[in-house]
Amino acid sequence: MIDYHLHVIAHGDRPMTVENILEYLEVAKSRGLRQMGITEHDRYLDEIDLAAFQEAREMYQDVELRLGIEIDFVPGAEERMDRDGSALPYDYVIGSVHRVTGEEIDHPEHREIYEKMETYELYEAYYKNVREAALSGRFEILGHPDLIKIFRTFPDRDITPMLEETADAIAESGVVVDVNAAGLRKPIGEVYPSRQFLEMFHRRGVPIVLSSDAHAADQVAMGYEKSMKLVHDVGYREVVTFKDRERGTLSLRPE
Repeated sequence: MIDYHLHVIAHGDRPMTVENILEYLEVAKSRGLRQMGITEHDRYLDEIDLAAFQEAREMYQDVELRLGIEIDFVPGAEERMDRDGSALPYDYVIGSVHRVTGEEIDHPEHREIYEKMETYELYEAYYKNVREAALSGRFEILGHPDLIKIFRTFPDRDITPMLEETADAIAESGVVVDVNAAGLRKPIGEVYPSRQFLEMFHRRGVPIVLSSDAHAADQVAMGYEKSMKLVHDVGYREVVTFKDRERGTLSLRPE
């Protein structure tokens, strides 16, 4: 199996050293992973140690190591996104929406946006950004596509049409969806995307990757007992892999 969205540097918690990368790889091996992709947040681009990454990849043969990056999709920041998305020899690039009108939606200590905007309008603005990110052509993978649910703040109105429109755009774009177990560690307590949203993707033939969004070694592949059961129950039988920006596939083992 794979874990294609995780962070060694995380939020400046530790340097990208060979030793730290190997610690993540050891956990990946112990949890049955075949491939692991390091995808630091783009704001830590200058701290990515490509030499350490390459040395760790050469030293450790039990789990294949991939290099990606998580780009924060912000409309109007195209120059920055293009620069960061081509700065290193990535195997793939993740695009994620963490902001609406420039304000973070997932920071536990900064939830002001949830007070400033009516909830349905906030969801509309968020999913508009998700659709734009998918259709931008900048990314191989779309990260945690319903992150907006993180704090269990939901509109009173039905958002199904909004999700359907977003699923249509993602299917049209050809981007791969990140089935991300980090939601299990957050107030929402469920995988990103929800089963309803994932079923929409499956009906449209949208491919997936699996990830933990680990920010520490012990979080690698955390939550997979639930996320793998979810994707299998919905009907997925394979995940996408990447090497040098080219796609492959890997069969899902039965759960």
